[in-house]
Amino acid sequence: MTGTSTDSQATVLPQGVSVANPWIRLGSYFLESILILVTLYIGWMIWACMTASTGQTPAKRLLKIRVIDANTLKPASFGKMFWVRGLVAGIVAGFAIPLTLGILAFMPLWDKRNQNIWDKVSGTYVVSDPSDAWQTKPVLA
Repeated sequence: MTGTSTDSQATVLPQGVSVANPWIRLGSYFLESILILVTLYIGWMIWACMTASTGQTPAKRLLKIRVIDANTLKPASFGKMFWVRGLVAGIVAGFAIPLTLGILAFMPLWDKRNQNIWDKVSGTYVVSDPSDAWQTKPVLA
């Protein structure tokens, strides 16, 4: 994810941003489940629609991690988060994980960029962004 920069592609992550470690990602899955349960799914869905355009889900927002496009190194769009990552990659993972007896669920533990099957299919990375490098938080006046 580093190298020379061209006009069409960013090749370096902003300062302070790094690939999210597998353990924070695992925590994100657990937190997501709790948030879905506590908000009876409806609240989570509304919150997810509000944060998806920043490359985040509710749990990712709370844990200061986000999904970025592998080509542009910018936060994934709402369309990529919902259609490509959520629907298409979710279907692929839904078949691939059971076929491998669950082994692919642990893919971020051995992948050099900590990517899972959703990331590979959708062309994304999950990064730790503690300082909101892309300035996606709403500004309160």
